[in-house]
This record gives sequence, structure tokens and C-alpha cells, in this order.
Amino acid sequence: MTRTSRRSPRPLPRTLAATSALALTAGLAACSTGEPASGDDGASGDLSGRTLKVAVYAGSWGESFTKAFVDPFEADTGATVELVPGGPADWLTALRSTQGGTPAYDVVAFTPNVVPSAVSAGVVAELDTERVEQFDQLNSVLAEQSNVDGTQYGVPLTVGSTGIAYRTDKVAEPPTDWSDLLDPAYCGHVAVSPLTFNTGVEFLAGLVNEAGGTITDPDDVDAAFDQLQALADCASAFPSDGTSVETALANGDAWIAAHWDGRAFVQQNAGEPIGFAYPASGSVGALTSLFVTEGTEQEDLAYAFLDYVASSEHQPVFSEGTWYAASNDENVYPEQFDEQIASGPGAYDDFVWVDYETITPQLPDLQARWQQIFG
Repeated sequence: MTRTSRRSPRPLPRTLAATSALALTAGLAACSTGEPASGDDGASGDLSGRTLKVAVYAGSWGESFTKAFVDPFEADTGATVELVPGGPADWLTALRSTQGGTPAYDVVAFTPNVVPSAVSAGVVAELDTERVEQFDQLNSVLAEQSNVDGTQYGVPLTVGSTGIAYRTDKVAEPPTDWSDLLDPAYCGHVAVSPLTFNTGVEFLAGLVNEAGGTITDPDDVDAAFDQLQALADCASAFPSDGTSVETALANGDAWIAAHWDGRAFVQQNAGEPIGFAYPASGSVGALTSLFVTEGTEQEDLAYAFLDYVASSEHQPVFSEGTWYAASNDENVYPEQFDEQIASGPGAYDDFVWVDYETITPQLPDLQARWQQIFG
């Protein structure tokens, strides 16, 4: 495959000695207390025998999350982490239904499209960043995506670039920008996701951004819908989740689609004829952050767990399982990962981020317009 160049600068490689020293320091700190280091939050007491309910994705994401964070946390503390699989919309509904009592979860994973609703509903707590030991090492661009009106709520964990996945055996020249999906050469072979799915909104935002507009400007959105009209008779698949995008590409139902870099490279590394292009006008950011729920009775346990989630010792283990970069700028990744995935300081500075606080109330109407084109 011919990799397209990325404008994002790459972090300098770190030495094995530095990595070993970091691991040794962390290990000595843990051994000296019998527990992971924590801030001045009183969370260093006995955590054994207690249970933390954490809502995260299932599949390989959940398996990697368990290996990277849950297993070492349980081994070090004697606490139990109960993972509750599902999706952000379902978790938000569950938290709303238990509001005022014991929340459905103690920690929850949310994507940026759900954060404004979760904050306005009062189901996630303000984050005390002083209680997350390595918070100052987390990428500031990613942390900003769960900062609402100057208040930090979430701990960013995993970030993806939404760009263009394509069949290398069907697409002669790698695509370079979002509008390439409109190329008549691909008519009958384009996957277009609905606006009920993050990738659908991210593709729309990418088209708007390439044209020099913003997704919060109605005129710019109208222009992007005019572009989508060109795909009315050319779309071959309408995947409404990441797995469906992968299936459409793998089966040949689609030759090209907006997709996440990590999942495209997983297919490629498994030997499938899948390439990935970072759009020249800018990738659209896809992010998952973790939040402490409002009213949890396990707040100290939740913050102790977030220390693991934010740690440069544990995040690379998660990234190796998911092939997504993680938020700590001190992370050291395997060579192949580092070659394929943009990460670290500066890597996200040129990302396009969807203003979900503004766009969310408009999504039902926008989806209705999408349905008129592709229904």
C-alpha cells in the first residue's frame, strides 16, 4: 500500500532505557505502598472487596480495556471492576433513568456527540483533575473535547482519525480528500453512513471543512447536502456502525467509505486489501473519554481507576489491542503502530472537531434530509 502523507508532526522516538526506567519507577511506587500512586484525594485507603461499575464498549475494545486497565487495577487493589457493555446513547438513557438515586454506573465512556447532553442532564460529575495523577500528561487538544464552558468533565482515553478507507484492489489511486468519495468512478461502490452514526456526521463535517466552511453554518451545510445529492444513485451501502463499515469493505459491497484509521489498519494488518487515507484538508477527530457519574458512591474508587486509564504505563497496552492512539503524550508504541497511526504532541492540532453542542439539536432534521436523498 502507498501511505498518504500526514501533516501532523510525529513525536520523537523514546529509548528502551527510558521506557524501562518509567516502568521500574512505577513498579517501585506501587510496591512501596501496596497500591497505585494517587493524588491528595484520600483514595489511598483499602479498596479491596469493593466493586466499580464501568460502562464501556464490548468486543475487542472491551477486551483490550480489560487487559490494559482492569486486570492490573484489580490485581493491585483487590477491587472488582464490572464492565457493562453497550453504547453511549444507551448509557445516557440508563443514567437519566437512575438520576436522583444510585447511578447505573460509576464510570462511563462517552463520545463527544453525547457529552453536551450528559452535562446538561447532570449525570456526569465535574472532574477534579488534581485527583488524576497523570492528567497533566494528557493531550490538551483531546482533553478540551470534554471541557464544557470552562469546566473539565472527562478523561480522554482513545482517539481516532476519521478519514477514508478504501479497497486497494479496486481503487487505482489512493483518495486524497473527502470529495473523492463523490468521484463518478466509484458510483455504485460507495458506503455512506447515516447521521445517526458518528461517522456519518464526521463525513459531513469533512465535506464542509474541505470547502472552507463550518458544520454550524446552515449555508455551508446546505452546500454539503448538495454534494451528497450526487451520491443519491451511487451509494451501495449505508453502514450504521463501525462493524458494518468493515463488513461492507471486506465483502466488496463498497470500495470506499468514511471510516476510522485504527479499524481500517486492523483489517489491513490482517491481510485484507484495505488502505486508509488521511484527508489533505484535515481528518475529523473521533474520541472516547471516561467520566465519573454524578452521585456515585464509589468516587474514590473511580478516581483510583482513572489513574490507570490515564497512565502512560497502561495506555499503550490498550492501543496495541485496538490500534487506536491513546491520550497520554508520553506513551511509547510499537514501531508498526507508530508508522501507521498519528499520535502525540501536535498530532491532533489540525483535526476537525464537530461542534456537537451546536449541531446535536439539529441532527433529527439533518437526518431527515439525509433520508430524502438516500431513503
